[in-house]
Amino acid sequence: MELLNFEIIQSIYDELQKEQNERKEIIQQKKNRIVEIDTYLNGLLNKEEGDLQVFLPRKVEDVYCEEIKRSKDEKEELLSECEELERQFRSHKDRMKQLEKFLSDSFMLHVKQLSILDAQEKERQRIARDLHDTSLQNLTYLVHKVELGSLYIDEDPVKAKLELATVGKGIRQVIEEIRNTIFDLRPMSVDDLGLKETIEKLLTVLNQDKQFYVKTDIDTIVIENADPAIHVIFISIYRIIQECVQNAIKHSGGKEIEVRLKDCENVYQINVRDDGIGFDVDAAMKKEKHFGLSVVKERVMFLEGKINIDVSNGTSIEIEIPKKTNDRIA
Repeated sequence: MELLNFEIIQSIYDELQKEQNERKEIIQQKKNRIVEIDTYLNGLLNKEEGDLQVFLPRKVEDVYCEEIKRSKDEKEELLSECEELERQFRSHKDRMKQLEKFLSDSFMLHVKQLSILDAQEKERQRIARDLHDTSLQNLTYLVHKVELGSLYIDEDPVKAKLELATVGKGIRQVIEEIRNTIFDLRPMSVDDLGLKETIEKLLTVLNQDKQFYVKTDIDTIVIENADPAIHVIFISIYRIIQECVQNAIKHSGGKEIEVRLKDCENVYQINVRDDGIGFDVDAAMKKEKHFGLSVVKERVMFLEGKINIDVSNGTSIEIEIPKKTNDRIA
């Protein structure tokens, strides 16, 4: 929804809320007046009757006929007005509930859009940092090697060849780093190999130094002929598992990681568990080095899923992604 339309609807809701408050106050004032009339009539009919019987044997209704009629007419009019105001109040209340739901849905959509933009910006920052810390520094180092080799080319051709061989090896390493960065941006093997095989390949790459014992329980999920919205779900699942495993490798201090992905009737269930030292979830969310955890939460929120983090015995991150979300992703 455009911001201008959102503000217009919000102003309509605020105006209705103001009218409701005014209407409620008027209804209460009229009800208070009705109570005053009832009190007055009861006092008039009960209190004065004894005096009238003693001094002048006439009925109260005869003596105060006009006053009683005026009070009763006023009461009837007030009751009718209250009934109409309460009918309007109920009608406006129903309209306000509809607006509240609409505004809530629109607000959540706006929050999701902001979360996506924030996640994209963080991803750009991560890529820039990775390129600066690896590929860019390696290329700078290789430039110096080339310059050094050019100095040796006349005086010591053998040494120059050794330097150039080092440069060649370094360039191949940089190419591999850039290829991995591109793969992270769009793991095309999800389409070619399937989600299970791509995740297993990811885990092999992340644990290439065999630092962890990785245990997997991943269902085979059919992706063939899936529409683009479903592909967003699968790529998001891949990213979520990637972030969770990377966090476990970097921060857990454990030796074992378990990754589960189950294709249930209405949801996809994800569980990433490690046997590490755990962490303070609230404190971790505030630290830049743990920004991956906030990205995971944002992805789960975007998919209208649920996330639970248990750090009582290592770290266990349990996530449910509803399949029905597919129909609501634009």
